[in-house]
Amino acid sequence: MRKPFPLRVGLLFGLSLAGLLSVAPAERPGPNLIFISVDTLRADHLGIYGYSRNTSPRLDQLLRRGTLFLDASANVPLTNPSFCSMLTSRYAHQTGATRNGIPMIAGNETLAQLLKAQGYHTAAILSNWPLKAHLSGLQPGFDLYDDEFSEKRWLFFNSERDAQGVTEHALAWLQGQPAEPFFLWVHYSDPHAPYLNHEEFSFRSGIPLSPEQRNLDDYDSEVAYTDHWIGQLFETIEALGLPSRSLIVFVADHGESLGEHSYTGHGRNLYQQSLQVPFALIGRGIPQDQRLDFPVELLDLAPTLLAYLNLPAGDKMLGLNLLPAVQGRTQPAERLIYFETYPGAVRQVKGAKEIIHTKKPIWIGFREGPVKISYSLRNSHWELYRLNADPQELHNLAKVTDPVFIAISERLLAWFNREEKEGWAVGETDALTEEDRKQLESLGYVDK
Repeated sequence: MRKPFPLRVGLLFGLSLAGLLSVAPAERPGPNLIFISVDTLRADHLGIYGYSRNTSPRLDQLLRRGTLFLDASANVPLTNPSFCSMLTSRYAHQTGATRNGIPMIAGNETLAQLLKAQGYHTAAILSNWPLKAHLSGLQPGFDLYDDEFSEKRWLFFNSERDAQGVTEHALAWLQGQPAEPFFLWVHYSDPHAPYLNHEEFSFRSGIPLSPEQRNLDDYDSEVAYTDHWIGQLFETIEALGLPSRSLIVFVADHGESLGEHSYTGHGRNLYQQSLQVPFALIGRGIPQDQRLDFPVELLDLAPTLLAYLNLPAGDKMLGLNLLPAVQGRTQPAERLIYFETYPGAVRQVKGAKEIIHTKKPIWIGFREGPVKISYSLRNSHWELYRLNADPQELHNLAKVTDPVFIAISERLLAWFNREEKEGWAVGETDALTEEDRKQLESLGYVDK
């Protein structure tokens, strides 16, 4: 077993006649960062967030050891755009990674790059095709960017690691006793559609099911299967003594609509089912079994983690450092939290190899406390909700003659116009292959 704080052997002045070497303790390294993420995971389908089904016993136990954010939102409900925003603390229209299949543009400094510059050993164990290095732009800063997976998870186009494979690869890296401090990112993809039913973790009743109920049951089965393998990962993390010298972060990139608003999937709208995500911090100095209910966004993730590691945020990072609020020193002021989304992925036209994309989002929106407004640029349609009274967003309060609505809508359009004037960045699709196109299409990420 690796010792927590290795000793360096140094030659001291005034060696004894016997020529003995003295052993001097090394300066204590900074904390490790273990970043565990799950694709397409709804916060409200975990027991610790109040779900009635037993989908997440191991995660519930783990997350009680730290601080849980009850109202965390993704800024864009698409996998690679969300991670690029998360790890740079910048919006998708600034990173250029606006859709799956479109990588981030150069010049966006990521959490991995900042940590690598501080001497961290860095590794990413991945499972989702849009996070492939040539499609994401997230590889810089990682010593290991493990995106070589070929398992047929759904017996057709998709070649992605399931939760067992992800855990096995992560355990192999950890058991190799990596130099500390390290940054390890482990990403699970199982709750992403199409959903599988795992017999050992099945929620099917045995009676004939509607397609909607089957989807729900199988989605929950995927969550429970992932929970089991995260539990296996954490058993080894504990056996290696890592929790005492690591910050553990748990998060999802976005949620998933399961029939709400007549839609199954994510990326095509900005309802809470797609935006609200689990987000938790576990580590020394982080209060245990604490639940914070003020709104936060995933742009806050990188500045908060850097602050915990006593490192400054990147120059272009926009999110807040949440650590003072986590530690009870201050409460964050109410602020606007902006959202955007794009048509899922690249768009196919004329032939399989001809791919185009547009810069503008299909929806934009913001929250200010419980007030949430969104606008469809594609359909010129407004929606306004008060989430404290209408958490399912069933009663649209947008009225074009209402002065309150007009004032709120003007603020959103002012933000959009200001951002558009600064320039709406978008990456290139030159690296997209025919295999990429097939994989993205099988995941629902090609608009035809």
